[in-house]
Amino acid sequence: MSAINRGSDRRPNDFYQTPLYTIKSLFNVLNFENINSFLEPCKGTGNIYNNVDVPNKDYFEILENKDYLKNEADHYDLIITNPPFTYAKEFLEKSLKEADSVWYLLRLNFLESKDRAEWWKDKLPTHLLTLSARPSFTGKGTDATGYAWFGWDYNNTCKLNPGIHVLPYLKY
Repeated sequence: MSAINRGSDRRPNDFYQTPLYTIKSLFNVLNFENINSFLEPCKGTGNIYNNVDVPNKDYFEILENKDYLKNEADHYDLIITNPPFTYAKEFLEKSLKEADSVWYLLRLNFLESKDRAEWWKDKLPTHLLTLSARPSFTGKGTDATGYAWFGWDYNNTCKLNPGIHVLPYLKY
């Protein structure tokens, strides 16, 4: 995901790989000990998926003709993804039905929108883990926007109390 209208063209399918340091910042506060099943709805090249070590894991990736929005998924203990921003709401609605703990890397401005104002009333995250360093999704600098891991953690996967937290920058 990357902010648009910042002097560059949008990539097809919103294909922006999750920087490893953003993944490390999340994994540093998650407890994988009781996680048996995991799903990555937007695997991309596997930056998230390949770093999860649990007994059962699965993924979807539209570039491999495995479209998350068009396929049924099982129930999982944990879903983590960096969704295509264009379809983030649709991905999130599906994930919230399919997992006990859901973590999405989203722009902070995902909280803004007349269209989502009503939608948010019963879907506010339990955790908002703001990244202290803006990620670079292109390798050519950062966007002019902030990002956070939005978490709906109903099986206590997160080591932090519910609420808003600022995550430190952790090099991989």
